[in-house]
Amino acid sequence: MFAISFIGTSCLIHSTAFQQTSPTQFVFDISSSVGANANALKEVFLSLETPNSLPADAALSLYTSIGGSDFVFRGFVSNSHPSDVMPLSWGNEEGTSHPIILGVGIEPLEEASAKHGAKIGAKEDFCRRVGMDLFQYMQSYSGVSQVGPDQIVCPTNVLDKWFNRISNRLRNDPDFLTRKKDII
Repeated sequence: MFAISFIGTSCLIHSTAFQQTSPTQFVFDISSSVGANANALKEVFLSLETPNSLPADAALSLYTSIGGSDFVFRGFVSNSHPSDVMPLSWGNEEGTSHPIILGVGIEPLEEASAKHGAKIGAKEDFCRRVGMDLFQYMQSYSGVSQVGPDQIVCPTNVLDKWFNRISNRLRNDPDFLTRKKDII
């Protein structure tokens, strides 16, 4: 029905290697089956094995779970989009010894599309937060002057200083940009 591959670290792993937990759900224990730590797994390829193998209104969605945590949506494939490469992110769990589970589920295409849309919206929100952080940093810089209602002039090294500042903040507090707060 489907196959996966961890980009650069595995060959195709067919759906028969997954444990079927219900008629529409499958799980695969990455940590015991592939033997690689989470750091080595950056992307996963998901593909339908045969064209039009799903009902027209269905999708095959991919999820991950670390150490028994809730499954996190990563992406989906469907008859009209039969394969995709999806990024894997382990957050603070990189190099973990906890079980790493990959889940695949057949679900309504509309539901998978909505989850994908929410994921894209979260990325847009993150970009907006990064932009606002840069703008606020530039406004607070002592060498900035306002030359018009929508223009400021600042020193040429302000981007380097901001990048160093945000890099340090992300190392110390990886979630500071994604916590729920007013964006603008």
